[in-house]
Amino acid sequence: IVSDQIFHFRQASNCMLLVLDRLDDPVTPLLSQWTYQAMVHELLGLNNNRVSLKGAPNISNTQPDLEEVVLSAQQDDFFHQHLYSNFGELGEAIQVLLKNYQKQTTTNNISSLQTVEEMQQFMEKFPELKSQSHLVSKHVAIMGELARLVEMCSLMDVSQFEQELACADDHSIHMRELLSKLSSNTSNIKIPDKLRLGLLYALRYQITGNVNRIKSEMRNGGVPDEMIDLVTTILRYAGVESRGPGLYGVGTKDIVSKMTKTFFTSVQGVSNVYSQHVPVLIETLEAILKGKLRSESHPYLMREKSSNQQHNGSTSSNSTNISDDIPNEIIIFMAGGVTYEEATKVAELNKNHQGKCRFILAG
Repeated sequence: IVSDQIFHFRQASNCMLLVLDRLDDPVTPLLSQWTYQAMVHELLGLNNNRVSLKGAPNISNTQPDLEEVVLSAQQDDFFHQHLYSNFGELGEAIQVLLKNYQKQTTTNNISSLQTVEEMQQFMEKFPELKSQSHLVSKHVAIMGELARLVEMCSLMDVSQFEQELACADDHSIHMRELLSKLSSNTSNIKIPDKLRLGLLYALRYQITGNVNRIKSEMRNGGVPDEMIDLVTTILRYAGVESRGPGLYGVGTKDIVSKMTKTFFTSVQGVSNVYSQHVPVLIETLEAILKGKLRSESHPYLMREKSSNQQHNGSTSSNSTNISDDIPNEIIIFMAGGVTYEEATKVAELNKNHQGKCRFILAG
């Protein structure tokens, strides 16, 4: 049966199960995101594929159908196509969507209908036009509300500083900028954003910085004490003594590679200052693909491949790097949950390594 190819059996794959812990990368969940799905979830709330726009200034009383809208990648082709589009790309895509709809409505103008056949054709297309009208109105309304919140909360300024805290090490500049943003006079920066900036500072400068002063300035800036206590909590949960290697380049033995990467980043810059951060998960996956993931930092077990291995009774590798048999399928499980940023980056990896390696983000 197999030789006649009556059934297409799936070929055996060299699969790896990668189990990680959220505490090894506490920075990624604290960063503002700029992709469509992530922004809707963070700023508007996405629950059971529903988004509430009730009370939004750009939703009038004559638009009750837009007070709560369904946003599902399975039912909405536009949302499916732009799940991982950044804010700028999304704005351009919505403009194209609106222009295409305007062309359709111009072509199917009721006043231009003259014959019975034209009227029948219009009525056949009417449900599609009505559905398209709601689709366009929905995404325009969501985009408008996102843009309003971004401007009102100074999110672009906040996000840029978040990226600097996550990607660079310059204590004097970061301290000065953070004190400015925590100031009580900075009313357009919301309390949750001040908290996240304080947490990012504490994680990076736990040893070399002045965390107590930042906590005091957070209090002066209006951050409640129960939120300030989270600084101590996150350091106890994922501070330098708790987390594994990888964050901020700590534990990287290949100093030449690390310095080269830093040099080229500083010289060439990045295409988008709001997305220059690379999660530890992605660096780990890239190290696996290059055969450079060190067994010292990521202990692993290998399946037995031959009777000789079974005879030796060895299932673990003693090599420095996990370089043998680079997998063509990697299943990722993150204890503590994954973020939208990691989901976006894994989707990019799947696109760039199509046919070579498949990445499955399990949790």
